[in-house]
Amino acid sequence: MIVVIVIAASVGQYQLGKHRGVPRDEFIRAFRGDNVPDAIPAAVYDYYKSHVISKSFSIAPADTYEDALHEGEEDVFDDMQYLARKLGLTIPPQDTLEQPTAEIKTIREAVLWLHSLANRQADSQRE
Repeated sequence: MIVVIVIAASVGQYQLGKHRGVPRDEFIRAFRGDNVPDAIPAAVYDYYKSHVISKSFSIAPADTYEDALHEGEEDVFDDMQYLARKLGLTIPPQDTLEQPTAEIKTIREAVLWLHSLANRQADSQRE
């Protein structure tokens, strides 16, 4: 049983490792036109890069969760929770969000979603 799990994990890592996106600095620069602080795309890039053993793996803003990372809605929600905490943000209940995490399909949408969350929380702290 353990051998089957190890083989499945190895195959998954191999498939992910073949994916090529863009270098980290290019990924971060891709969001400057949207006025996203570098910390947000940097956190997203580093988070996904750390999940794959292959050093040549990278992501691009246009990558989809399903195709590039083999993740579904529940995985995206878990990822957004982790990344929000890492960035010092709190995710409100899903039913109160303008865009629920289930609607996030690409890495670009994830970065912009986190940026929007950060802006809303900054606005509410100013009030």
